[in-house]
Amino acid sequence: MSATRELYALYSLLDDPQASVQTAVRERILSLGEEAVAGLRDLTEFHGNLHQDIVGDLVNDIRRSTALRRLDREFGGPEEPVDLEEGAFILAKYGFPEINTATYQRRLDDMAADIRVLAGSRATPLDTFMKMRSYLFSDLGFIGNREDYYNPHNSYINKVIDYRKGIPITLSILLLTLGRRLGVSLNGIGMPMHFLVQYDDGSRMFFVDAFNSGIIITRDQCRLMLSSSGIRLTPEMLAPVSSRDIIERMWRNLYLAYQQQGDEAEAARVAEILSFINPDFKVNNTLDDDPDEDEDEDF
Repeated sequence: MSATRELYALYSLLDDPQASVQTAVRERILSLGEEAVAGLRDLTEFHGNLHQDIVGDLVNDIRRSTALRRLDREFGGPEEPVDLEEGAFILAKYGFPEINTATYQRRLDDMAADIRVLAGSRATPLDTFMKMRSYLFSDLGFIGNREDYYNPHNSYINKVIDYRKGIPITLSILLLTLGRRLGVSLNGIGMPMHFLVQYDDGSRMFFVDAFNSGIIITRDQCRLMLSSSGIRLTPEMLAPVSSRDIIERMWRNLYLAYQQQGDEAEAARVAEILSFINPDFKVNNTLDDDPDEDEDEDF
């Protein structure tokens, strides 16, 4: 077991008959934060699921409070810039407190290094971007998860990296974070129903659909995508969005994915975090990023 002696002692007191002891034990475990999660789970398994419900509640409280604390630090004031990659990994740690985010960031570093070598020392930004597309979607096989679109794992960047499947926004974030490492000018485009990436080097601009193997699409194709869902394209729908907006949309998709899975308890926890990010958040039942209405249509 990986649990420390202190955690083992605390675990043994979770059902102490004195309420004051239980309260003190709970407060101490919560103060340990994510460092306690793996140990608590190990102890619960080792002891045949003893205290399973209590531990489950503690872990959920740790996840929620840690995410809120990190978001509070990252978001700062309403005009403060937000780091997209940091925001994506805050969400990942919410879902999987035990992961080492630095490990995943090194994997992104390694991907960027591979792309840089493949593109060559004389590559233009456009050359580098085209190599990034072929590397991610052809060489590594990242793909939109049509078969299990509403799986919450599609919203967690660590799971997207592990399984090479995701929804439009998380696959787009891969492009955006790699682009930043490689000096390629990319923007997130918060089009309704389907998040996109924009390449814009000042002389050439186009849109990229990361969910559909990184294909390049035009404004007319964006218009057709939306019209199939009864939405009329307006110019602001194809305008770049801020990192703050992207992170909020990630949490919205996670919330709605849990709703689709019927996990109301988890959806409620995510809704609490969304209310912190955006006090105007309203509960609804429509995913921001939905699979295409017609999967055979060439967008």
